[in-house]
Amino acid sequence: MRKFGWRPVQIENRASKALFPMAWGFLPLAFCWIMWYTGVSGKFIPWLGASSMFLMLIGGLAGISSRVGTLNASKIGVALVSICFGVMVWALVTQGTVSVLFGLLYSSASVYLLVKALDFLFKDAGYVFEMDWDVKEKLPVDALSDWDIKTTRFSQTCMAIKRFSGNQFVQLYGAVEDDSVFLRFDLLGCQSREEFKNLNFGIDWPEFKLEDSSQEE
Repeated sequence: MRKFGWRPVQIENRASKALFPMAWGFLPLAFCWIMWYTGVSGKFIPWLGASSMFLMLIGGLAGISSRVGTLNASKIGVALVSICFGVMVWALVTQGTVSVLFGLLYSSASVYLLVKALDFLFKDAGYVFEMDWDVKEKLPVDALSDWDIKTTRFSQTCMAIKRFSGNQFVQLYGAVEDDSVFLRFDLLGCQSREEFKNLNFGIDWPEFKLEDSSQEE
């Protein structure tokens, strides 16, 4: 890829930013279980449960914010949606529609899904590359085989995506830093160099080499 003008991009690991609110989110959930088991101050359980889900949601969003399009991974999307519904579940608990035990079990399962999703994200090898681009340049769709083209125009959201599985895909999107414009190649769900080499990206790399782009040896 480098000889066609692509450069590796260092992705910020935001595990610490995710773990801080999540650690605080575990506390009210643990208190909910203790209060339910002991039968003490049960009226506060829904409020603590909802607070736990809210803190977990903040942690999850902080964790995925370093990568564009992470919600395209089914693990991550399902986990965040489950956490969001967790807040609604506790609202139903306050109305007596569902039991406290159901709320506790649902919240615990949602937290488990979120932890597994973030573990999947943070174990990713971080294969992200970029090359200089022109905002007036359209995406060369003829160079992409078996890709889902979202738009040929420059965009800082997903322009094209190719899936290998529900949790492994590569996408192309635009990025702007200061006065510089880039096209980025972002592979999510790959955890080793060997796996990266074995993937068929279906890209004709020379088609992405702009005339004024410099080659890297």
